[in-house]
Amino acid sequence: MLRRSIEQFRTAFLTFYDEVYLPDHAAPLNRWVHFLSNVLALVCCSLGLLLWNWIWFAFGVWFQLGPPFLGHLLFEKMHRSIDQSPIFAALGSWYTTLNIFMGKQSVTYGPKTKVDESVTHERVR
Repeated sequence: MLRRSIEQFRTAFLTFYDEVYLPDHAAPLNRWVHFLSNVLALVCCSLGLLLWNWIWFAFGVWFQLGPPFLGHLLFEKMHRSIDQSPIFAALGSWYTTLNIFMGKQSVTYGPKTKVDESVTHERVR
């Protein structure tokens, strides 16, 4: 029962991610803003934990929310994902950051595909 619920959640999230989140984050500058804000949020929250200082946590929350909102205003001119599902939108931001760190996505160009790899190999030759 729990396994089926988790699988349904995962399927719903990945559908949202592919159909709503990624198109809302197509502008390279907006992707950079989101990525850097997540990294800075992690750094600030880690410092808050390490130094036991709530001010660093406040900076972490600001970095998580402020710059991405401004990125949407300046570069995308829309933000459908947050309107449709705030939880999935927040998860999408962290999922993208994880994929960038794992090399599955590019900060500038989005998800890597087989076509991207063949184009890269052609450029190298």
